[in-house]
Amino acid sequence: MGRFARWSWPLMMLLLPLVLMGWASVQGGRVDDVLRQAQGLGSDYAWLRVLQVLAGLAYWLALAALVAGPATWLKLRLDAWRALKSRDFLYDRLFLCWRALGRWLVAYTGLLVGALALSLVYELSWGWDHFKAGGAFMLVVAVPLIAVLWAGCLLIGRLRQRWHALDSPSSGVLGQRIGRDKAPALWAWIEQLATVTCAPVPDHIVVGIDQSFFVTSVDVLLQPACDLLCGRTLYLPLTYLSTLSQAETASIIGHELGHFSRRDTERGSEIGAQFSLMCLHFASIRAEDADPAWIERPAIWMTQRFLHYFQLAVHHWGRAQELVADRVGGNIGGERLFCQALLRVIALDGEIATLLAERHSNLIQALADHLSHTPLRLNEAALDHAVAHPFDTHPPTALRLQQLGVTLDEALLAEATRVPTEHDRHWFSQLTRTASPAATQPESPPIPTVQGE
Repeated sequence: MGRFARWSWPLMMLLLPLVLMGWASVQGGRVDDVLRQAQGLGSDYAWLRVLQVLAGLAYWLALAALVAGPATWLKLRLDAWRALKSRDFLYDRLFLCWRALGRWLVAYTGLLVGALALSLVYELSWGWDHFKAGGAFMLVVAVPLIAVLWAGCLLIGRLRQRWHALDSPSSGVLGQRIGRDKAPALWAWIEQLATVTCAPVPDHIVVGIDQSFFVTSVDVLLQPACDLLCGRTLYLPLTYLSTLSQAETASIIGHELGHFSRRDTERGSEIGAQFSLMCLHFASIRAEDADPAWIERPAIWMTQRFLHYFQLAVHHWGRAQELVADRVGGNIGGERLFCQALLRVIALDGEIATLLAERHSNLIQALADHLSHTPLRLNEAALDHAVAHPFDTHPPTALRLQQLGVTLDEALLAEATRVPTEHDRHWFSQLTRTASPAATQPESPPIPTVQGE
């Protein structure tokens, strides 16, 4: 039963046009028989000719849909294969392929809707004219299909709206922007890290509590202020900042800035963000109709397949650029320090997620109280864990440690799971106090020069 359900959606792509073609053929044959049996019917003859045209147009629209569906599918598979083989194709063509898919799906669904609408007009007219001679039955069959026709029209509207919305992608983030005037020491520190990583300085720094560290070049719609941030944005989570040392945080930020250090790496980050937005747009389309009508299913299934096959390419190239960014992060304070920070973020991830779900009024204090009596846990199972990220694709931790040549030993585990120190809890608040950088920046180890890759 599960296998049948899995195949029923793609089969709809072929069956629906075939059914509509068959229906239109029956309609055409019906009116042809009447025209052969009686000539010179006056106005009735003219209306029969109209019905004949309706049936013919419905047939050809259904035939066009029969060709357009498989053609869209073949183009989708070819584009996804090329994206998996070529990073440049993925970076240059992902959005163009997505936009082309939207146009094809609107056209395909429009052909189905057009064929169904013409067939319904035919049946409603025929049934009304032959109400006493069996036409009532045709009306009973045809009228419920109006709801299906309406569902198809709504789907076309949703597809056009969602694909148009992605033309100017932005991502909603809950947080507060920190300007240079409010935290000059923080900006000076970030600028120092950007210089070391050979990366451009972010245009915006945002702090929040419900995400992990990330950077993005996608426009960010900052909530609740509703400010639109354009350019490069660095997001800093206060939860992690209150439990990591400044040196560990520098390594993590170095990794994030590493996404900006080279254009192809930054483009990879942009593609990851763009693909995530595509998934969100599709989820919104799908959520509006948990049990879609049969006329909607081919388009929904085709979009699912697009995201599935392109996800393979995005993950493939995303992992490669994440490993490049890992090397940049490792150059800040050493590969071992970066891996220590990475493992600590993983250990904290589950604890912070639990506290977020409990909706504490002061999450930072709740986290400090929690960690004061609950030790962090981390074992080799964490090596299969991939750090959550709103935009990019992180490889499993085991692969990241292996690529950096770091072994997970007891000493590394102990440092990664230590109880937060006073320095861990307060260094960031000291760094963001509105005073001169010299007075507010806490002491930290000098940042080494980036080694050649």
